Formats: sequence, structure tokens, C-alpha cells
Amino acid sequence: MATVRLYITGMTCAACSARIEKSLGRMEGIEQASVNLALAQALIRYDPKRVKLKAICGRIEQLGYRASDGQANPAARSRDEIRFYALRVLLSACLSFPLLWAMLGHLAGPDGVWVPPLFQMPVFQWIAATFLQFGVGFPFYYGAYQALKARTANMDVLVALSTSAAYFYSHYQMFRMPLAEGHSHAGHPPVYFDTIAMIMTFILLGKLLESIAKGRALKDLNALYDLQARLVRVVRGDEEQWIPAEKLKKGDLVAIEAGEWIPADGIVSGGQGEVDESLLTGESAAAVKRVGDPVYSGTRSASGKLLVTASAGTGASRLSRMIGLVEEAQNAKPAIARKVDRVAAYFVPAMLACALATFAAWAMRPSGDSASAYAAALEHALSVLIIACPCALGLATPLSVLIGSGIAARSGILFKEGRALEVLQHVDHLLMDKTGTLTEGKPHLAAIRCAPGKEMQLLRAAAAVERQSAHPLAQAIVQAAHRYRLVIPAAAEAVELTAQGATGIVDGKRVHVGRLQWLKSEGVQTNAYARYAVPEGTTALYVAVGGSLQGVLELADRLRPEAPQAIRQLGKRAEIWMVTGDQEEAARSAALQAGIKHVYAGVHPEQKYELVRGLQRKGRTVAMIGDGMNDAGALAAADIGMAMGGGTDAAMQAGDIVLMRNKLTDIGRAMAISRRTMRNIRQNLLLAVLYNAAAVPLAAFGLMDPRLACVGMSASSLLVVGNALRLHRFGKGAEHGEPVR
Repeated sequence: MATVRLYITGMTCAACSARIEKSLGRMEGIEQASVNLALAQALIRYDPKRVKLKAICGRIEQLGYRASDGQANPAARSRDEIRFYALRVLLSACLSFPLLWAMLGHLAGPDGVWVPPLFQMPVFQWIAATFLQFGVGFPFYYGAYQALKARTANMDVLVALSTSAAYFYSHYQMFRMPLAEGHSHAGHPPVYFDTIAMIMTFILLGKLLESIAKGRALKDLNALYDLQARLVRVVRGDEEQWIPAEKLKKGDLVAIEAGEWIPADGIVSGGQGEVDESLLTGESAAAVKRVGDPVYSGTRSASGKLLVTASAGTGASRLSRMIGLVEEAQNAKPAIARKVDRVAAYFVPAMLACALATFAAWAMRPSGDSASAYAAALEHALSVLIIACPCALGLATPLSVLIGSGIAARSGILFKEGRALEVLQHVDHLLMDKTGTLTEGKPHLAAIRCAPGKEMQLLRAAAAVERQSAHPLAQAIVQAAHRYRLVIPAAAEAVELTAQGATGIVDGKRVHVGRLQWLKSEGVQTNAYARYAVPEGTTALYVAVGGSLQGVLELADRLRPEAPQAIRQLGKRAEIWMVTGDQEEAARSAALQAGIKHVYAGVHPEQKYELVRGLQRKGRTVAMIGDGMNDAGALAAADIGMAMGGGTDAAMQAGDIVLMRNKLTDIGRAMAISRRTMRNIRQNLLLAVLYNAAAVPLAAFGLMDPRLACVGMSASSLLVVGNALRLHRFGKGAEHGEPVR
């Protein structure tokens, strides 16, 4: 199966996105199609052997839309959409100006507002309205034609039908009477050309404001796009040259000066400096990077000059994967969004029926003047058509998901699909792996056992012989020496023996670091340190200097610093189990430190999977948090799988949520974002439903004229968009962490 993300132009409401999804879903070879109105994107999974991408794009174009797989990001597309609507609003305003001026003159009375005689002439108004109706309004006609051809209806149908009714009725009225009359006995022209101007201008103005608001909603995603480098300085021979970022290849040598953004993932191969990794770690302190250390795109060099060997192109970087996951979250709809899409598909036909019923009811009312009765019936039917719009319903869910997942991304939490945002709030059982999840997953120096005052000397000597080793235990000793700011000397004749230890000459003395039995085989003289009782869950490396045992280094996988606080907060909302393959003693020791009561130790991967399924059979909503390949099955089986960002690719692929900063407190933060986002979606849907439930009857009973309905239709969408933007206020607190409540 292949996955493609297409950019679609021409969608105006939820009925459009639902129509595209339904049509693509019927095509042979397409497994899944999800269309996002807010991002104007479609995420499609298809079998390239059964259907070609060209055929998919062709089907979308047959429906009256345009599809492309261009690389422009949503931010750029949003700017293009704003410019498009701004141009149409300007043109519509220019053509509407004389019509609205004439309308004000009639409303204010004969002595109120002066109106140029030209603007009062019916023929002039007809000419201006014709350009407005068939020029500015052509996209509405085109969209309505395509929708009706596919036997569906959308917002374009409502707009085209309402404006056409006003135009052709006014056209009939104008030519029915002598042109010289121009006005009725009441002094008001019996035409609705000014209504067309109101409908066109206010609908387009509403779409413009809606586009601007959607651009604001995209700001968190835009911030990620802005971290992507456009140009890269590569080293070719003795020269440095700038190349476009997309041309960077694996193995290229990249030069990065202080203050510059790192363009791609790679390994430091020269230089030394500090790097701001707050995007990935959330830590404000810069990390020191030396030769051999990894660096990631989207982070910034704070000081020094680095030479980095790219481990992948810019398109395969961690930052690119982050952006891809955030975009996918917009297209994978939660269940509530799919229900709204089904409602939206029937909404427009229902409103057309309401408008016809309104027209019939008013036209059949007893009246002495049939012409005025039909005019009133038309006016009220127009009001129903105009005020009823599925845009608010269509925007209610995707905008909130967009903002919520964007806030989460800035907090280092990647929701891979919108469904995870919906389900996470209901989780009542959290199953947590130990190594690499509850703990840091790598050894660190826990203690130095030696003669008092000799600790730093012993650590310095051990680090010297372990300096060139890539073994995790050796690296833990070297990092501890750096942490204590020790100057590590060079070791002569350094040798590493697999599964035994390392040896070398430091300051003229032979130093051995490794297993006790190996030291004995090397002729080292043992003493009381050889009988030292190693604590449970730790690894002991014995250090000998000059042929004599001098002390013991204890190394252990320590609990994450934030673990007790995170477990305490999460325990208020869900039952927490530790599920680990480690031995009972080590597991219970870690659980005791973290505050976890339920411990399952010595558990194999298939047993983790069965634990998840067993809880689900009891009706529990389960989240699994892990980092390793052995967690992948349970992560995939759980209602919500959370993968630590520093874990294996298998775990990250299986999880629904990725915690990029490897912080357990982000679990609670993700749950808080889920609750706030879903609450916001429910508020949006309630606003949209109540608005239409109140406005449509008002229009049908003649309490809202078409001009007011124009304003009301735009206001409904803006009301929903404005409420969705309120999530940004929560986002400011979410970046710093919000308590789970």
C-alpha cells in the first residue's frame, strides 16, 4: 500500500469534503480516503497496482475540484487562499458599492441620503448585478454544477440558487414594467439587485475572515515548518558552498556556525559547541556536542562551529517525521468528525426543502396582491437559503483538532491521528514498561566505592581506558567524568576485551576496568573490595591501578527524575501498572521509587499483549507506554499506544502518540490536551447546531431579511472559528505543563 497527501482546491464546506471522501472510497484499489477541510488536504492509502495516482486526481477533478501533490506547506497554501478571497472581496465590493448606496438611499427616505441618479437607474443596477452574478459569482455556479452532477448539494448550491432567484426575479420585475417608472408607489425599487450584492460581498468577506482565522489556527504547524532550513552549507573539498536543502544527501559534510539552525540529522565529525535542543527535550540549557555526538534538524547551534556528517536527507529527518505525523493527525478523523460529515451530507438538501416549504407557505397566504405575496415568499425563502450553511458544522471538528495537535507538537507530543485525541481522554488503565520508559534506559554511574578522597582519581583513571569504547557501560563512565569536569588523560596501549573489560597505561601505571574474574586472571591483587555486595539492579565494574584493586564503580539504570511526580498525577485519573520483562526484585525496586502499586515482572512480549486484551475484554480503555521492539505488539493492541521518542522505530510506528521529549509528565499533558480539544469540539458543534436551529425558523417566519441573513451566515462560521482559537490560550500553559485533573 502507498500513502499520498493531496492538496485540494475548491472545497467550500463540509459537504464538499464528505463528497470527495465518499467518491474516492468507491474507487477500486483505495483502502482509505480522509479529507480535511481546514487544511484542504486529502490523505489517501491506495494500492498502486490497482489504481494510479493520476486516476485518483482525475476522479477529484471530475467532482469539480483540483488536486495536486505539490510540496507547498499548508502555511503557504493558506496565504494563497487569503489572497484569492481578498481579490474576490475587493472586486465584489467595487461592483456592490453603487447598489448598496442606492439601497441606503431608499431605506433612509427621499430626503435622507443623496444618491447619484445613475445609481438609481434600474438598467445600471442590472448591468452591475450581471457582472457581479456571473463574474464574481462564477465559482459558485461551477461548484454547484459539479455538486449537482454528482447528485449531491453543498454551500455553492445554496449560494447559486439564492442569488439566481434574486437576480432573475429582479430581471423579470424590471422588464415587466416600463423602464421609466423605475420605482414602486412606496418609493422602493421592486428589484433585489442590492440583495445579490449583500449576499456575494458578505459571503466572500466571511470566507476571507475564515481563511485568515484558519491561518492563525495553523500557526503551531507553521512554527515547525519555519524550523526547516531552506539552504545548507556543505563542505566540498576545501570550499564551503550553499545548496538547496532538498539536495542534501546522506554522507554530505555540513558546516554549521553559531546561531544557525541545524538542517539535517547527523553525527558531529569535527568541532565542538553547544546546541539548543529545547524542541526535542524541552530543556532550556544547551547541550554540549563533541565529535561522535548526534545532532538533529530543528535544533540550533548556540556556540562554536560544528562539522556534521548527514545521516539522512532533510526529508528523512526527525523534524520532517514530526511534521508528517502532525499533518497525518489532521487527516485521520475522530469518530465524532465522521458523524458530523454524515449529517452535513443531508444538511443542504434539508435546507433546500425548508426554503421550498417557506416559499410555498408565504405564497399561499391570503393576500390582495399576488405579486407582493410572491415577492415576500421569495424574500423569506432567500433568507432561509442564505442563513443555512454547513460551513460551521464542517469547521467545528477539524479546526479544533488542528489547533490541539499543533499545541501538542510544540510541547513535544505528536498525535499520529485525530482518533487518539478523542480516545485518550477516556483512558482508565495505563500500562507502563520499565526500562527506557520509567527509567532512562541507559546506565549511569550510581556510586564510587573506594578509599575516601580517592573517588575522582579512580574515575579519571577508569575514564581514560574506557574513552575509546562504544560500550554503554564505558560511555557511562566517560560521561560521569565529563559531568564532574575532569580532564581525561590519554591512555597508552588501550585494549578492550569483549565481555571482560578494558586496560591501558595511564600516567605510567597499568589500569584495569572490568569484571572481577577477569581482573583476577590478569594477576590483579584482590582485597576487601572483591567481597563487596553489589546492590540489586546494579552492575559493578572493578578498577585496579598498578596491579592492585582500588575500588568499585556501581552503574545502574536510574529512574527518570520526573517519574514520581508523573505517576502521582496520572494515578488520579487512571490505574497504573508496571509491565516489564525485568526480574521481580529490580522491577519492584523501581516501582517503589516511582510509586506504582501494580507490578508485573518477567513478562514476555506476547504476555504484555494478552494483558492489554484481557483488560479490553473487561471494558477498560487501555493506554500502553513503551519504547522497545518488545513493546510494539502491546502498543498496537492498546486503545492508545504511547511510544517514547528515544525508543525503537518499531515502537514509534506501532504507537498512536509519540513523546518526543521522553518525559513521563508529557503523558498527563497529552491527556489534558485531549480533554480540552474534545470539549472545544463539543462546544463548536453545539454552537453550530443551536445557531442554525434558531436562525432558520427566524428566517422562515419572516423575522430576518436576506441582508441580515448574509451577515448571519458569515457570523456562524466565525463564531465556531473564534471558539476554536480559544484553545491557544490553553496552549500557552500546556507548553509548560498542566496538571492532570
